[in-house]
Amino acid sequence: MIKFIFQIHAKLKLAIDLGNTLTKFFLFKGEKILLQEKVNSSFFSEKLSKIIDAYPEIKSIIYSDVSGKTGKNFDQYATTIRIIPVNSEMRLPFVNAYESQISLGADRIVLVAAACKKYPTSNVLVIDMGTCITFDFIDRNNTYLGGAISPGFEMRFKALNHYTANLPILKHQTPKNPEGKSTHDAIQAGVHFAILDELSARIDYYQKKYHDLTVILTGGDANKLPKTLKNSIFAHSNFTAEGMLHLLKLNIDS
Repeated sequence: MIKFIFQIHAKLKLAIDLGNTLTKFFLFKGEKILLQEKVNSSFFSEKLSKIIDAYPEIKSIIYSDVSGKTGKNFDQYATTIRIIPVNSEMRLPFVNAYESQISLGADRIVLVAAACKKYPTSNVLVIDMGTCITFDFIDRNNTYLGGAISPGFEMRFKALNHYTANLPILKHQTPKNPEGKSTHDAIQAGVHFAILDELSARIDYYQKKYHDLTVILTGGDANKLPKTLKNSIFAHSNFTAEGMLHLLKLNIDS
């Protein structure tokens, strides 16, 4: 007896996080990430084309774009692939209590969606350490109550250089203590410990208000924080990917 074995290719889902500096690609088969790559955002369209050519089983794409300028890059694929942009008008897994709902950034929507999926019925503060530092809070009833946006590490270093006559542009180096003994060390200490103090104060505020608070830390600059801070919160490297997959599943049949 001859047995015929047919291999059925599962439909693949592609999630794309278009950031200010880097673009990250996550290829999903079910809940599993098959491929994870990142490129400078200026090479986004070229990388997208290569991935789609390499994986013709891709049937749906969800993308989060902080600039709001890349939608046209998907037009050529729209006849064969379902394209879903992240925005406040899509189906969301939370109640959006943001007063200016249309202005809520796609990156923040994705993180709140991930919090809903990962920590349902919990009070959650999500801290994203990227170009900007964002704080987003969702309560145990899945109501998004807003948050805050603050300059990240690189932005603070650039601001000190740009708005002064003599301060140099620096890259982050972890200072040993808050008392810098040179201009270089003083800048490093000023930026680093100001961010630590800001994070600690924000977490403390929510912990006093919500005693069962869950704190999530994500983003590319999270690794610049000391272990003493990170030990008290949950670190998630692929939190954005999880949020986009959750949103895609909610909207693919809507």
